[in-house]
Amino acid sequence: MICLDCSPSRLKGIGRDLARKLSQTASLMCGQPDYDGYLAHWSRVHPDEKPMTRTEFFRNREDRRFGGGVETGGFKCC
Repeated sequence: MICLDCSPSRLKGIGRDLARKLSQTASLMCGQPDYDGYLAHWSRVHPDEKPMTRTEFFRNREDRRFGGGVETGGFKCC
């Protein structure tokens, strides 16, 4: 890719985008879901409904990944 606009502000934007994508990739590799992707999907598909908070979202994803909490007979570590 040839950068025709290599101004400092453009390069900062490219660096920010790259850092965000690398962070997202690393999180997905560790099994952590993408909250920003969830919000984008939610606003497109369910515009009139309130999305889960970040905390609710991660708890929900962990419950689904590991089968729910101990009280539901799901996964228990240690």
